[in-house]
Amino acid sequence: MTSPVEMDSPLWRFSLAVYRGAGVQEECLNVQERFGVDVNLLMLCGYVGAVEGAVLSTSDVADSLDATGAWHANAVKSLRQVRRTLKPWGTGEGPFSPVVEALRTKVKGAELEAEQIEQAMMWSWLREHAGEWRRREPRQALVANIFALLVRCGATGAQADPLRVLPRFCAAALRVGARDQATGTGR
Repeated sequence: MTSPVEMDSPLWRFSLAVYRGAGVQEECLNVQERFGVDVNLLMLCGYVGAVEGAVLSTSDVADSLDATGAWHANAVKSLRQVRRTLKPWGTGEGPFSPVVEALRTKVKGAELEAEQIEQAMMWSWLREHAGEWRRREPRQALVANIFALLVRCGATGAQADPLRVLPRFCAAALRVGARDQATGTGR
């Protein structure tokens, strides 16, 4: 018997709360553009560290990527590309701009839903593997997890330092993680 898909998982709620933090979106999109970081995978690494206090190895990061990589590449990235392609056509002055912009808005909604499905996949993966990880203080675990992800994506030196590259993300993740731990909503 398969377990039900948890679309509104603690990981999803954590991600929404963290992403709303001041400057977090810009940092996330920056590492996405510079290093090809899957922002959902970044959120998973952040959640596991900040809420669970667990440290992911580089093989754990690779394993989680394997669990969702095909979905991310074929669904999320494809929808993102369509949305980006439509943008100049929807913001122009021509007679079709309003209808193209309406279509772009629908594609943006589908992209967000595809990301939520990706996170549901990640949540399922996380629940299967959560007992395997070393535990540390949340800040140490968060930094270790984000470092492992950045290195996996090709960052080196100072570019792989989460506290330099993603300071707002780290602060928001720790703040949301502490709240989730205090209220017991993280698990």
